[in-house]
Amino acid sequence: MANSNGYMPRQDAEFISWSKTIYRDCTENAAVWNLDMTLLGQFGELLEDAEAKYQDNVDKELKNRATTKAKDGAFATLKRFLKAYVNLLEGNTEIPDESIVSMGLRPRHPHAHEPIPAPTEAPVLTAIVGQHHDITLYASTLQHGRPTKFLTDGKYAGFMLKYRIDGEAQWESLISTKLHYTLIFTDEDEGKHVFLKAAWVNPRMQNGPWSEEVKELVN
Repeated sequence: MANSNGYMPRQDAEFISWSKTIYRDCTENAAVWNLDMTLLGQFGELLEDAEAKYQDNVDKELKNRATTKAKDGAFATLKRFLKAYVNLLEGNTEIPDESIVSMGLRPRHPHAHEPIPAPTEAPVLTAIVGQHHDITLYASTLQHGRPTKFLTDGKYAGFMLKYRIDGEAQWESLISTKLHYTLIFTDEDEGKHVFLKAAWVNPRMQNGPWSEEVKELVN
């Protein structure tokens, strides 16, 4: 049974099964479909977390309010990611129409392959450093006051975040479909600087210009 989005199952077990089908097909065809491996990796991590918390919550000996809350939170995060990722898959001309259908996605509409303009302005990135190796990033518009309205005109799906720890050459990247994201680092990273930047992305995950780089210290 689909929800108001028309493709995402409502029942927990069906949602996990549906998500695993998409992930399996994308993993098997990643090279042929020219998929972004960073996003596919993020998909796998979110799916693994949601499935683990789902299994805890269906175990009668483990289930309680805390496991239900944890499961609901993991499912909500995965659903937000998939809402954007499905748009990316539907707009990918390398993926055949029959593969879209076999993954349980919405059949493509006649204009599915038409380009969507990439964002033209950079976000403002604000970092709040916690005391447990965590840094929370907030993306907003230059006006600061109305970021939600900014993301509801169909052109923006969230922001791409890139970060690297001092001493490392490679940037890590991820997509957030909310206007904030919390990074949690390890004990080994304590006392190191982290460099961060962000860019708005459209529903096809195409990014606009990058924000000014932010530098923070892991506590």
